[in-house]
Amino acid sequence: MCSRNALRLGVALAFALVLPATGCQSSGANGSGGAAVPSDAAGDVNSPSASSGGHAGSAADAAAEVSPPADANPSVDLPSADVSPPETGGTGGATPPSDGGTPTQDGQGGQGGQQHQGGGGGEGGSPRMPVGGAAGGTGVAGTGGATGGGVAATGGAGVGGAPGGDYACTLMIGIQATWEWWEVGFENMVDNAKWELIWVHSGFVELWADPADPVWSTAATSPCAQNPGKPDRVIFLALNFDYTTAAEWNPVVTSAVANIKTKYPSAKRIELMSFIRAPGDNACPQAPAKRSTITPAQDDAMAMAAAANPGLVFVAPKFEAKTCSEFNSNPPHPSPAGATAWATMMASYYR
Repeated sequence: MCSRNALRLGVALAFALVLPATGCQSSGANGSGGAAVPSDAAGDVNSPSASSGGHAGSAADAAAEVSPPADANPSVDLPSADVSPPETGGTGGATPPSDGGTPTQDGQGGQGGQQHQGGGGGEGGSPRMPVGGAAGGTGVAGTGGATGGGVAATGGAGVGGAPGGDYACTLMIGIQATWEWWEVGFENMVDNAKWELIWVHSGFVELWADPADPVWSTAATSPCAQNPGKPDRVIFLALNFDYTTAAEWNPVVTSAVANIKTKYPSAKRIELMSFIRAPGDNACPQAPAKRSTITPAQDDAMAMAAAANPGLVFVAPKFEAKTCSEFNSNPPHPSPAGATAWATMMASYYR
């Protein structure tokens, strides 16, 4: 196509140059018979008109004209160099694609836009993260630092901070290590009249799981001023150094909770806790790991008991020592400095 147009243009120009020599060229100003010069640098050329208007030459002049080649027709309009694009189709289309839509809240992309004159549809919106954070683990509370003692207390399942409510009498059932931090000032940091303690050295959880075991006859230390022996809150420390599986922990924790509910029907809240564990629940070097750490099976068993008794049974925070020096040579018993730190930590949480 380009070579044919070029040939036609060349013939037309040559024909235009010949005509002045014979004196028979028509004036472009007087008619449409003259050959037009290219109108701009882009090569937009108009072909000579086929009409016979303008200043006509004589018969002699006509005889002297040099005829162009038979296949070169100067009267044929040359195509313009400025070629308009097709009305429809083509790459991208004449009209831009419509908006691809906005992302939906649940992360689905928007629908593509409509095509216009060959243009492609708009792209779907990019997925967006769901509003809000990812759902947390069931029943897992955040970590909260206890004030005063400087000892970390990591929240356990079902715990969202210090328990509310004004309890007339809180009974803590613990072990000898419990008494060791209790006696160094804990009651002076809380309302002494509203707290009492039952502690049994090596008071393992399986003993409390037996409703006939003598541990249930242990007298309370420093009984509550109001309703002693009829607590409206019971905090129970579950202890066993050798249990490591759910099959071992679940039955005894479940039975101990059932016995507390039977023995103390006045209780409006029951909390399950472990002994104060090593920092990060990583074993301290003073003794075998089982004496300063808590197994996941125990934490899970307490969480399951709480889930089975909603609104009544809860899991206390996973209280931790700040350093291993807070244990004496035989964890979970505290050193003198540890006992003071733990009393402060516990009072800061419960008062």
